[in-house]
Amino acid sequence: MLVTAGGTREPLDAVRFLGNRSSGRMGSALAAEARRRGALVTLVASNLSVPAPVGVDVVEAPTAEDVARETLARGDADVVVMAAAVADYRPVHAEEGKRPKDDEPWTVTLEPTRDVLRELGAKRTNGQVLIGFAADRGERGLERAREKLANKRADLIVFNDVGRDDIGFDARDNEVVLVSAHGERRIEKAAKERIASAILDEVTARLEESDGRSGR
Repeated sequence: MLVTAGGTREPLDAVRFLGNRSSGRMGSALAAEARRRGALVTLVASNLSVPAPVGVDVVEAPTAEDVARETLARGDADVVVMAAAVADYRPVHAEEGKRPKDDEPWTVTLEPTRDVLRELGAKRTNGQVLIGFAADRGERGLERAREKLANKRADLIVFNDVGRDDIGFDARDNEVVLVSAHGERRIEKAAKERIASAILDEVTARLEESDGRSGR
């Protein structure tokens, strides 16, 4: 099982970066629960602010390009869970050294980063379970998660509403909607460890379906 966790940081100069508020707690909880259930787990970690779980193989990936490289190199895992908050854009050019402060505006041009979930979906192997996350706001965000499920060829999209302060980023709890071709299921607010267990129950169900189709 391959899990990504944390938030990427895209350099602006030697000391500044574009980032987000992800602590990596959700992804780390998923990796820990998978390990507890007996999986061999690799955690692609982006600037975690929580300890990595014991017993998993940790690969550091501070930027979006690092996540792409390390994840795609291991993209043949039985289960891939893309829980990291990976930057959608990065600066085209990062300045060498530290840009000095002055009274002039600093204009930064951004370019899209690689869509790793889409790349994984395009080349996924038979029987692989592919999970994506969607951090968005409200009903429109949930609708985008539904679109993401089809566009990325994932088995499951985990939607969490970042418009709330009591769940998601910077919080120990989460509340998610599991979006799949089988329908949608809301997991009410709970500790992220319990949310991780519910998500992995869905993963187990998908693996069992795959085994049944293959006759194993």
